[in-house]
Amino acid sequence: RTCGVALEGIQPRTMITLPRVIANQRGAWNRWWRVKKTIMEKAMDSEHLLKGPITLFDMTHPKDAADAMAVSASDLGGWRISDDEVIGGFSRGNARLIRTSADYAQFMKGKEPVYESDDHMKATPETDINSDFVPFLRWNGTTDTTIGENSRAIRSGYCALRSPIFAFDGADLGKKYNALEVTCRSDGRIYTVNLKISSYFPDDLYQGMITVPATHENKEEICQKTGGDFVTLVMPFNDFILTKAGRMVEVQRMLDGGVRIEHIGLTLMDGEDGDFEFDIARIRAINYYHGEILGETDEEAPY
Repeated sequence: RTCGVALEGIQPRTMITLPRVIANQRGAWNRWWRVKKTIMEKAMDSEHLLKGPITLFDMTHPKDAADAMAVSASDLGGWRISDDEVIGGFSRGNARLIRTSADYAQFMKGKEPVYESDDHMKATPETDINSDFVPFLRWNGTTDTTIGENSRAIRSGYCALRSPIFAFDGADLGKKYNALEVTCRSDGRIYTVNLKISSYFPDDLYQGMITVPATHENKEEICQKTGGDFVTLVMPFNDFILTKAGRMVEVQRMLDGGVRIEHIGLTLMDGEDGDFEFDIARIRAINYYHGEILGETDEEAPY
C-alpha cells in the first residue's frame, strides 16, 4: 500500500490567558472576512451563476491551524470538545492538530505534538511544506453508555466537537451553494454533522449523518508517515434535517444554501460503547451537480 494521500483520556483544562482571548476574537473576524472576501471575488465572475468551492476550514491554513491548536473544553474561540461528563457520564473525547509526519509519529507513540508558542503558531514547519502529508485535526476518545449513579440523565454515551464561530451572524453563503464537503477519515461509526445557522429561531440546528464504512478497515495497512488516505464526503444541504433540543421538528424548513453558518459540529452518540477516531482535513461549501464539483472538476474550472 502506498503512502500517498487521496482526496477522496480527558482533555486537560488549560488556563486561558488574556492574549489568547484577544487572539480568538480576532480569529472569528478573520474567518468571517476570509469567506466574505472570497464570495465578493467570485461575484465578479459574471459568466458563472453557480460558483466554485469556498473553504470554511482547512488545516493547512495557518489561522485554521492556530484555532485547531487551541482546542479546549472552553467556549473561547477555538475548536471546542465536550462529552457526557457534564451529566455524570463516563465518555471522554480529545482533539489534537497533527501538522506533520513528525507530529504524527510523536502522537502514535502516545506523546503530545510539540507546537509553537501562541505568538508564533504555524500550520507546518518549512521542512514539511513539500511533503505529501496533509495536516488534520484528530478527534478521538471513548464513548460509554453507562449512566452515572447520581445522574438524572435517562441515557448517556456521547462526545462532541464544535468548530470556532464565524463572526457577525455567520458565514453568509449568499444562496450560491448547495452542499457541504468534508475531507476526512472515519472509523465507520455513525457521526452527526451539526450546522448552526443564523436564524430567527435560536434553537434551530440542522443535522446530517455520516454513515460511511471505515476509511481503513485494516489498520496494519495504514501508512505510518501520513496516517493513510482521506475520503471526500458530499452532504447536500437539502438532506439536512431541522432539529430542536435534540428532536426532529415536525414542520421542516429546507436548508437551501441561503444560509449564514455560525459554526459546524460533530456528535457521536450511536448508542455504542468503545473507542472512536475521526480526522478532519478540510470543510468547504460547494456546488455539486451530476457527480461533479462545479468550479473544480468540470471543464470550465477553476472559477
